[in-house]
Amino acid sequence: MSATSLDKTPVASAAPHFNETLRQRLLELRAGPTKENYSNNKLAKKLGVNSSYVSQYCNGKEFSGDLAMFERKLEDFFRNEARRRASGVETISTDETRAVCNGLETLRKLNEIGCMVIVSGGGKSRAGEFYLRENPLAIYFHVRSWNNDKNSVEGALFKAVGQAGWDGQTKRAQFLIAKLAGSDRLLIVDDAHKLTKAALQWLVDFWEETLIPIALIGTPALHDLLMSDTQRFSRIQLWNEIQPSNPRTLITHLATSLMPELNGELESVCDLGEQIVGHEGCYRAVYKQFKLAEEIRAGAKKPITSVQAIRSAHTKLLRDWQLN
Repeated sequence: MSATSLDKTPVASAAPHFNETLRQRLLELRAGPTKENYSNNKLAKKLGVNSSYVSQYCNGKEFSGDLAMFERKLEDFFRNEARRRASGVETISTDETRAVCNGLETLRKLNEIGCMVIVSGGGKSRAGEFYLRENPLAIYFHVRSWNNDKNSVEGALFKAVGQAGWDGQTKRAQFLIAKLAGSDRLLIVDDAHKLTKAALQWLVDFWEETLIPIALIGTPALHDLLMSDTQRFSRIQLWNEIQPSNPRTLITHLATSLMPELNGELESVCDLGEQIVGHEGCYRAVYKQFKLAEEIRAGAKKPITSVQAIRSAHTKLLRDWQLN
């Protein structure tokens, strides 16, 4: 889910019903050691709202905007923060993220529906996150095996844009069309190769009615899905296949983020990382091996080097090849 302007749907309330658990969580974050990262202005930019709403919410006495929408955005923000902390790796700009972001900008400017293909584990989801940081009005939907049907897509979009103005009788799709037609808001559909044909058709029909830009991001399997019915999906013309390149930058970032005690081994560790990318074809494999290696190194009874830990981790993962 991504940002929606709250200024258009003010719901003044003298006695708002705050989610106190959520509000206290925000207050604790703002009082913590990294509080400078969560000022009203910085947090408002992350949420895609006016900074006054952040101030009002923290104050807890009044709220002049759509409180339910604001709290949904805040919950989504905390989920993303939890994911970042759990991975232990901050998303950075790489050739891949820049290529994805450039492709998203092209679709946004042309108001087209198009595809971007990158191998699994090649950084497509991280690139989507990177784009959302600077473009909070974009709408983000991550397809999973349990939400890949057309009703789930429609429901997620309905939740993302909010129910303000809906009479409860109009079909959700018609309401969404009226809400988004001509808005130029980019809809990013991640792991689009998992969509059912009916869900993909829903998105094509929705694009025809609204002309909002839609980016379908997936693995090469997305090509097979589209070509299985070329007449139905012939409107999807823009295609951008992104090949991972210059892996050293991201591997270095993974190494320094996941393995803090390299002790002069950075170059050797990155050499091993490049071997992993070359054989496995994705950065996710490097992330998993480096993370496991650090667990092995930290838990070893006798001191071992990071290189030794990576080689040990290699034997504990599903690998059918040997490190040099």
